[in-house]
Amino acid sequence: AVLEAHCGVRFGQHDVYLNVAGGYRISEPAADLAVAAALVSSLTGLALPADCVYFGEISLSGAVRPVAHAQQRLKEAEKLGFGSAVLPLGSEELAGGIG
Repeated sequence: AVLEAHCGVRFGQHDVYLNVAGGYRISEPAADLAVAAALVSSLTGLALPADCVYFGEISLSGAVRPVAHAQQRLKEAEKLGFGSAVLPLGSEELAGGIG
């Protein structure tokens, strides 16, 4: 709904299903940006970079908000082989780590 209201992305003619690998449950808002990116990628047919990680909370107003432990998330993503990241401005001090 937020993507439709604030980004002009229309899902009205589509069935949308979200599958989380391995039966994991998402219990924090940090995955909002990754889910939004995946939805837009699927709708447009444009693949997301395989070496990029996404995290951030998306508010009902469409604002992308910082999440806790951004530096730790970036360090873990780098260990897992991710070379770039998309995250909101203000996500703690982000000196160093992946770009």
